[in-house]
Amino acid sequence: MKKADNKNQNRNLSWKILDETTVIKDSWIDMRASTCQLPGGMVIAPFYVNHLPDFAVVVAVTPEHRVILVRQYRHGVEKVLLELPAGCIEAGEDPREGAARELSEETGYKAGSLEFLFKIAPNASNCTSYAQCYLARDVYFAAAQNLDETESLEVVEMDGEEVKRLLREGGFEQAVHVAALYRAVELGALG
Repeated sequence: MKKADNKNQNRNLSWKILDETTVIKDSWIDMRASTCQLPGGMVIAPFYVNHLPDFAVVVAVTPEHRVILVRQYRHGVEKVLLELPAGCIEAGEDPREGAARELSEETGYKAGSLEFLFKIAPNASNCTSYAQCYLARDVYFAAAQNLDETESLEVVEMDGEEVKRLLREGGFEQAVHVAALYRAVELGALG
């Protein structure tokens, strides 16, 4: 195995944006085409990047180590998926507040405490958004769902051991959700 060349570790690897044009922008997408110059001088055009807001993902666990999940249709993969409560953080909204709001709106549950897990880029190659992941402990049911008009989802309460089994067996498909669940397992939150 060849040893890494340390002299190249300080080399500038960043691309330079020479030009950028909005291709399409509406409430769902902000696709821009860039002309980019690579460190070696090569120019790539167009290189498409979707500029989206950050979103919150919440691992919500009751005092009895039951996990609050949602089932909803995802058109990208054309099927219903088992997921964590999640949604866009509003412009100017604190990510922690966005996580608490999304948990409440999608499930009707509130957190006894909310702990930051990590910030992760789900698709760093061509999307600007980050997932802000939180662990909500001691969650309790507080009110009915308050869904957006485009949302249709079912709340599922599942034992932590069952969630860990599904996690091992590929029962969760959203990559960010899998990462957040594994971190919650590592912290012992699922029992």
